Amino acid sequence: MRALGIRQVHNLAKRRYQIADNALHIPESALEHPMTLLPLSEINRWYETLESQSGNPDVILDICKDIELDKLGAISRWLFSGYDLASTFRRINHGLSALQSGAYLSGAQSGSILKWIYHNPFIEAQCKVHDSARIAIFMTKVLRTYLGEEFVPLRVMLSGSRKNVVKYEAYFGCEVEWSHSKTEVWFHSQLRLATHQKNRFIQHRLAMNFSDLDDFLNMPEPDDEVKVIYEVINYSCHYGLPTLERVSSLLGLSTQQFQRKLHAFGMNFTTVMGYVLTNSAANLFSKGVSVEEVAQRLGYQNCASFNRMFKKHRGLTPKQYVHHFQDAF
Repeated sequence: MRALGIRQVHNLAKRRYQIADNALHIPESALEHPMTLLPLSEINRWYETLESQSGNPDVILDICKDIELDKLGAISRWLFSGYDLASTFRRINHGLSALQSGAYLSGAQSGSILKWIYHNPFIEAQCKVHDSARIAIFMTKVLRTYLGEEFVPLRVMLSGSRKNVVKYEAYFGCEVEWSHSKTEVWFHSQLRLATHQKNRFIQHRLAMNFSDLDDFLNMPEPDDEVKVIYEVINYSCHYGLPTLERVSSLLGLSTQQFQRKLHAFGMNFTTVMGYVLTNSAANLFSKGVSVEEVAQRLGYQNCASFNRMFKKHRGLTPKQYVHHFQDAF
């Protein structure tokens, strides 16, 4: 999942519950850039830690009510660039695959009722209620953005269960059904017609440089195991220099299982790690970050070790590489 999916919730929760930096499991550095990819195993731990640190089983509902859709980052300008609700539905449903791997949003019609449906099979059972509430609130906010704040769904279906049912029904304004495998928000199909739209939106230009475009298109499919490994190694840099033990843990494997998997792909950990780190380094060089700072950011204790690794994989030392491509940068 991209960091933009949770970072506003993360920051609001820290302020409201006076939670210290790095106390919600995911490193703060991983949430600085909205396009950062976060392993879903980390999202599951984040949900659990957020509930524990806040002491509030309904923390997602209480925080997500304050989320502002226009503060999701530049990508929100694209998501809401449809001229009416119907075109925005299409864009959001299509765009989710670039924001969250393995999840989907879709619409289904039953008579005069439209059902907006979300499903994510990779969220662990104990975290489904949090993920379901987060998305249902997002979906409702989208509908209220176009149809007015007084909009009330016909029905909301959530995964998991919570004791304080009245609290959820007060927010959505309708009956909430629990323990569903998918998240659903129901409303009359006629509401998608342009004649029911109460708000119109100015179309803002979406400015995206090549680096941002690379980030946006870089979403591995769940069954693309090699790319998932690359991205988990990349994420683990937020904890320091990636280690076999940490990456194996993030993938939910023992070190032996992970090494066997790499061997089946004809790779080893050192080679894959070097490939990932030199790609990250080259990206940072293109942004004017010094060799010394890049080495530090990637977790190297000394620059000489970083230089040797970089030259092995790129054929040039970092300084030679920067000099060679200075015109392109």
